[in-house]
Amino acid sequence: MMMPSLFIRAIVIMLLIASGVIMAISGIVLYFAPSGPGSGNAVILGATKHFWNNLHTYTGFSIIGLATAHVILNRRSLLFYTKKLLFS
Repeated sequence: MMMPSLFIRAIVIMLLIASGVIMAISGIVLYFAPSGPGSGNAVILGATKHFWNNLHTYTGFSIIGLATAHVILNRRSLLFYTKKLLFS
């Protein structure tokens, strides 16, 4: 089986980090956003609450996909370290 290139693994990691930062920022914005009926039209930092909610949701889905890709691309290393941790 061919090892994935370092470039592809690095891209996945960078996208995972960027998605995590976006998720954290949108989560903080949503935490302090007004709640209740009609609050979806509230403008926060130049965007509506609906936008922040959608950004948070879609970023979460991308993190799930990127984390899965990260595990698949790094499965040999993960298995090696797991065996070393459990059986040494």
